Amino acid sequence: MQKIAHLFRALLLAGMALTLFACSTHRSAQDSWPEDMPSRAYFVKVYEADKVNKEIQNQDEYLTWILRFYNGWELYRRGWIKMTDELVAQIDDPEQVQEVRHKIDRIGRLVSGEWAKKSDTRTIYLRHVSIWGNALLESLDRDQALPLIDRVNQDVDDLLAHKIQPDVITADRYFPRDEDDPFL
Repeated sequence: MQKIAHLFRALLLAGMALTLFACSTHRSAQDSWPEDMPSRAYFVKVYEADKVNKEIQNQDEYLTWILRFYNGWELYRRGWIKMTDELVAQIDDPEQVQEVRHKIDRIGRLVSGEWAKKSDTRTIYLRHVSIWGNALLESLDRDQALPLIDRVNQDVDDLLAHKIQPDVITADRYFPRDEDDPFL
């Protein structure tokens, strides 16, 4: 009986040790922040600044949506990082690549910081992100990347400042479709 008690105690101690080890090594997605994104500290600061959203969304949920914005997820597989890489891969001039990357990074920080909030409190939605991503990629085919990036930057600023309404952001705002074209 004493052997069984010792064995039970040893198993219990081993189980507790494994549990403690698992707890000490468990890291959330937010703890292992990707290097190719703006810093986690930047987004924590954005989260902390919005008292209304902070009351209805916890920080981990907010940061999870930031990661989804940049890396993609089931509903929108092309994250901001992939879209940016696709965009700059089509530009030959290294100086233009640097300028585009700088401006796209700014858009990404501002958009993701707002988009990751709960729906009730945000101004930027998935449809905006999709419209901007598609327009940015289309701008390459039209050799209009920098002017479009500047336009999107301005629209993001205006949305966040409530100078324009969210519903004015449509695909036609950036590249109007020819109504006479039967294939559009």
